[in-house]
Amino acid sequence: MHRLLIASFACVFAASSASAEIDYRVKVNSADHRFEVAMSVPVSAAGSLSVQIPNWSPGAYFQRDGGQSVHDLAAADASGAPLTVAHSEGNTWTIAATAPGTITIKYWSPTRGGGFGMGGGRGPVDESYIQLSGPSVYLYAVDRKKERCKVTFDVPSGWPCVVGLDPTSGPANTYVAPTYDVLADNPMSTGQVTVLTYSLRGKTHSIVLEGAGKDLIDKDLILKDCRFVSAAETDFWGGAPYHKYVWHFIVTPHGRGGGGLEHLSSTQITLSSDLTPGTVSLLAHEYFHLWNVKRIRSSVLGPFDYTKLPKTGALWWLEGVTDYYASLLPYRYGTWKRQQFYDEIIQNMRAIQNNPARLTVSANDASLRVGEANGGRGNSNGFQISYYNLGWLAGLCLDTEIRAQTNGKHSLDDVAHALFNECKNDKPGFQEGEIRRLCVKYGGPALGPFYDSVVNQPGEKPIAEQLAKMGLKLETRDEAYTEVGFNAAPSFGGGIGVSAVRGPATGKLESRDVITSVNGTSLDGKDMREAIGLVQAAVTGAKPGTPIELAVKRGDSTVKVTIDPVSATRPIHSVVVDSAATPAQKALGEAWLLTKTPSVQ
Repeated sequence: MHRLLIASFACVFAASSASAEIDYRVKVNSADHRFEVAMSVPVSAAGSLSVQIPNWSPGAYFQRDGGQSVHDLAAADASGAPLTVAHSEGNTWTIAATAPGTITIKYWSPTRGGGFGMGGGRGPVDESYIQLSGPSVYLYAVDRKKERCKVTFDVPSGWPCVVGLDPTSGPANTYVAPTYDVLADNPMSTGQVTVLTYSLRGKTHSIVLEGAGKDLIDKDLILKDCRFVSAAETDFWGGAPYHKYVWHFIVTPHGRGGGGLEHLSSTQITLSSDLTPGTVSLLAHEYFHLWNVKRIRSSVLGPFDYTKLPKTGALWWLEGVTDYYASLLPYRYGTWKRQQFYDEIIQNMRAIQNNPARLTVSANDASLRVGEANGGRGNSNGFQISYYNLGWLAGLCLDTEIRAQTNGKHSLDDVAHALFNECKNDKPGFQEGEIRRLCVKYGGPALGPFYDSVVNQPGEKPIAEQLAKMGLKLETRDEAYTEVGFNAAPSFGGGIGVSAVRGPATGKLESRDVITSVNGTSLDGKDMREAIGLVQAAVTGAKPGTPIELAVKRGDSTVKVTIDPVSATRPIHSVVVDSAATPAQKALGEAWLLTKTPSVQ
C-alpha cells in the first residue's frame, strides 16, 4: 500500500534518471553532535518529489522508524526559494517542485544514537570519534536509487575521512557511488583515530582504530590478523571484489567478544582491546561477507526495499555458513589448531541443544520468519532460534555429506563458488531453492532429502553420524550444572535480549523480552559490555534455591520476573579421532581439514 500511495501523487522523473547525479554534502558538526546534510536532486519537470530514509539497514534484520533520525527538513529550488514539504509518512517527505532544475534538501541527523546495527555514531560518552552509517543519514529519492551519487564530507580540521568509496579527482573528501545502495553501504569514520594500512594483491586496506581502547590494542597483532584474514579469504575466493577495503574498529577497553556489520568494501566492528584467537573468527566472518551476502545474496537482498524487512529462507546460509567458514578457514590456512575447530563444533551444538525450539523451527524457518521476532520488528539472530548456529551445523552436515557421497571429489566449497559465479558482477541474487539445487548438483541425488532434513525440517542434526564419515567420533559425558532457563545476548535492536526460554523460565520470560535490571541492578546507562557482563555474572553464579530477580521490557510494559534456578545435568561433548575408522573415512577427514598457506602478495 505504501508504494501505491506514493505513486498516486508523485511524478517519476524518468527523463532525468538516465544521466542525473544526486549530490550529498555532509558537514560533521562535532560541537552540536550532528551531521548536517544538503542533498541536491535534479528534476526534469514540475511536480512532486518524494524522498525517504531507510527503515532498516542491510545486514541488520530489524525494523526501526527511520524518520526519527531526520530533523528540520526543508527544501528549496535552484534560486533558493523555499518549496512546500509534506511529511506524508514516518520515513517519507514529499516536496512540491515548481519548475525543472535542482532541488536542494537540507536536514540534520544525530552523530550519536539513531543508527542501525553498528551505525549512527559514537558511544554515549566518547567524544573522540564519529562514525557515519549511511542508512541512518542519507535520504534517497523514491524510484531513483539506481542513479549515480556523489558525496562530499566536511570534517573538522585535522580529522581524517576514511571511507570505502572511490574518490573523485575534484575537491578533497569527495567520493562517488554508482547507486544509492552503494553509497548507503559505505560507512565513514573520522575524528581522533589511528589509521593503519597494508597492501594485498595490489589493493590498499585501511584499519581505523577508534574509541576508548584504541591505544590499548596490540596494533601489530590486529594488523597481522587483518592481513591474514584478507590473504586467506581472497585465496579461497580467487581475488578481492573491491578497489580498496576499510576495517572500521570501535575498540572497547579490555573485556572479551565483539560484533560487526558487513558492507560492500568495509566492515564496522566493535572489538575488545584484549585480542584472542577468537578475534580471527570475528574478522573472518565479516570479511567473508564480501562474497557471501554482499555478492552471493538472496534475490530480495539488493536492490533493496528499505521500507520493510526482506523475507528469505537463506539467512542460515548467508550468516550461519559464513560462520562455518569463519571457523574452518582460520584452521585450514594455519592460524588455528585443529582443536579450536573441534571446539567450534561443540559450541554450536551446545547452543542449539540448549534451545527447545530446535525441535519445532527449521533453519529455513528461523531465517524466513525473522521478521516475526521482537514483536514483529525482527532481529539479527533468527525466529525463536539462531540461524547462525543452525546454519553453522547445516554447513558442516552438507559439507561432509557432499564429500562422503562423492568420495571427496566435491565439497561445499563447490556450492559456494558456484553461487558466487551466478551472482557476481551485479547479477541478480539467487532464488529460493538454488542452494538445494547446487548441493544436489555437486553431491548427487541423495543430497536432496539430506538437505531437507538439515535445512527445511526441524529436529536434531546428525552431527555424530557426519563426523563418523570423516573418521571422527563424538564422545559424550554427563555434567552437573545449574539451569536458569534462559539465554541472553546483545540485541541489534538495543539492550540485552532474551534469546531462548526453557525449564524454570518457561511461562515467565518470553523470547522478545529485553532485560532492564538484574538482581536489583539497573542496566540503564550501562554500555553493552558492562550490561551483558552483569547478566552473565548472574547466570554463571546462579545456585539452586537462590532466585534471580529480573525486570524486563515487554512491549510497552515493564515486567518483574523471579527465576528459581534448578539442578540439572547436561551432556558434554568432545570430538576425537575414531580409532575404528576405515582408511577411506580417515582420508575424507584429512581432505576436509587439509591445511594450506595463502598467498600474501
